[in-house]
Amino acid sequence: MVLLDVVARPRRAIAGLSETARLGGGATAVAIGGLASLGIAVAANAIAGGSGSGLIVALLLPALFFLYWALQAWLVDAAAATLGRRGRRGPFLAVSGYTFPTWIAYALLSLVEALALRFGGAGGGSLSSGLAWLTLPVLGWFLALNVIAVQEVYDVPALNAFAFALLPIAVLTTALVIVLFALGALHAAHVI
Repeated sequence: MVLLDVVARPRRAIAGLSETARLGGGATAVAIGGLASLGIAVAANAIAGGSGSGLIVALLLPALFFLYWALQAWLVDAAAATLGRRGRRGPFLAVSGYTFPTWIAYALLSLVEALALRFGGAGGGSLSSGLAWLTLPVLGWFLALNVIAVQEVYDVPALNAFAFALLPIAVLTTALVIVLFALGALHAAHVI
C-alpha cells in the first residue's frame, strides 16, 4: 500500500510517486488523513470532556487539511520559480497529499493523552505531558516527508526543499501574529 510505503521507505516511495502519482490519489490521501483525524479528535474531545470549541476544531480538520494542502502547493510552486523550477504544482499536489496521513499518528497521540487525563489518576497529568512531547517527532516527520516531496518533484537541493516546505508554516504563523496584534489593538482601544 502506497501510504505505508511512504512511512516505511519515504525516499523510494515519494520518488516513485513523483513519476506516477495522480491528483486524485493525493486528494484521497488528504481526505483519509483528515477524516481519520476528525474521528479520533472527536473521540479525544469527548473522553477529555472538552469544550464545544474543541469539537468545532475537530469538525473543521478535513477542510483545514485541504486548505493547507492547496496553500502549500501554491507557495512551494511560487518559491520554486525563484530557482526556475515553476509549473509542477499538479505533480506536487499529487505527491504531497500522501504526507497527510501522518496526522493520524498525531491524532492518536491526542487520544491517548485524553485517556491518560481521564483515567490516569494522580499521574495522568504527567503521563499526558510526556505524551504531548511525542507529538513533536510526528510534526518533524510530516515536515521531513514534505521536504522529500519538494526535493523529488522540483529537483532542488535539500536546504532549498526544507525552506520551501517551511513556507506554509511561516505564512500561517505570520497571519496568526497579525490577527493577535489586531485583536490586542482592538482590546486596548476598548472596542472588544
